[in-house]
Amino acid sequence: MADYDDAVKLALRKLRARDRFETEIRADLAGYPEDIVERVVRFLIERKLLDDTRTTQNLIERNTGRRSIGVERLTAELKRRGAPEEALQACVQAASVSEADRIRELLDGRFKATDARSKAARFLIARGFPEDSVESALDRFFQPLPE
Repeated sequence: MADYDDAVKLALRKLRARDRFETEIRADLAGYPEDIVERVVRFLIERKLLDDTRTTQNLIERNTGRRSIGVERLTAELKRRGAPEEALQACVQAASVSEADRIRELLDGRFKATDARSKAARFLIARGFPEDSVESALDRFFQPLPE
């Protein structure tokens, strides 16, 4: 019983810092017997402390607005953290719909129409936005000034 209690305490300590995916919690509990890991995961899911969908949504929300990142980078982050495949698909679908709006919001908040286009392009590419989306957004943002 001490192993189970210790495993629950470890899992709760990890969840206190940030939302985690089930695969992350399982990795954190790798040193415990499989039956204890299963009991702990079931305990956390039953009490709604562990929810892959909520974790995915929170990660997407945290990376919007002035902190926006591209779909490619967001997908890579979700894969790295062990998100389930259905969460990845939902993320890609939701994020790609509003990608142009997210890029525009970033540009509006960080750049002026008189700033260097190349600097804005590097910034957006570094955030993980695809080149074709960046190009079209930059064309709209850096329209020629009227003479």
